[in-house]
Amino acid sequence: MSRKSPDRMAVRGVVGTVTLVLVVVAALNINRLPLIGNNDVVHVQFAEAGGLKNGDAVMISGARVGKVRDVHLDGDHVVADIVLTDSDVELGDRTEARIITMTLLGRAAVELEPRGSGELDAGGTIPVDRTSSPYNLTSTLNQLTETSAEIDKEQLAQALEEASSTFSASSVDLGPALEGITALSSAVSANDDELRSLVDRADRVTGVLAGRDQQIASLLGAGRSLLSELDARQDVVIGLLHSARSLSAQLRLMINDTDDVLGPALEELGGVVDVLNENKANLQASITGLRGYVTAFGEAVSSGPWFDAYIQNMTSPGTLAPILSGVTQ
Repeated sequence: MSRKSPDRMAVRGVVGTVTLVLVVVAALNINRLPLIGNNDVVHVQFAEAGGLKNGDAVMISGARVGKVRDVHLDGDHVVADIVLTDSDVELGDRTEARIITMTLLGRAAVELEPRGSGELDAGGTIPVDRTSSPYNLTSTLNQLTETSAEIDKEQLAQALEEASSTFSASSVDLGPALEGITALSSAVSANDDELRSLVDRADRVTGVLAGRDQQIASLLGAGRSLLSELDARQDVVIGLLHSARSLSAQLRLMINDTDDVLGPALEELGGVVDVLNENKANLQASITGLRGYVTAFGEAVSSGPWFDAYIQNMTSPGTLAPILSGVTQ
């Protein structure tokens, strides 16, 4: 028993050491464990890293909801694996992401904007067409320094001298131009209220037109239909005009052919009209007198089985008897 106890102690030490190592490794990678780790991993594709690195924050509306686990290159874009530590966060199937700068020193973070009616499951991917990368201030300043160092100082000085001489030569025209711009600015500033009122009225007109778009479309459709009907009736209208032109020519020819007959007839008709106009009073008096005579004659006819009528200026039947008998013989 005394000989086996050191071996057992050695085995126990090895097992304890291995167990301690496994516990430390599990503690350092607890989020990667399949059962107790955080499996809400989302893959986000960016056109460029934008200074993003492991451990950077994941934000939604300014609140931290996770962190960046890994950033690696995948083809022509960068993939950032982010872990969501807030179990209440729900991402839609149209969720967008962008890299934002947290500090002036260039500390970056991923900002998510949940969108879409569906749900982005764990292990899903936000494609590059729904992501954006910002400018990195540090890298931009470094690039500015490198670009400035490559500038040809002598050529820049020569260009500035040329610009200075050009402005000096055009100072006579430049002054009035600046004065005109100043006057224009003053006029615009003085009429600020009128311009604002004009813009408001234009906005109201636009609103009215937008509210009446269906009526305007209907009016345009009716106008299009009218123009189509007129175009379809073009041949009929042209034929009608041609027939009217032909009728006018025929009437002109008829008038020319019957001018010798119509002329005297119209003259005779004019003479008859003149005679009637001259005897207008006599005709009216005759008609007035005839009214009384007809009334009396009607009463005489209706008074018995026979009647006796006298017409002035007519020859009596006794006087006409010899004449009639001579004619009959």
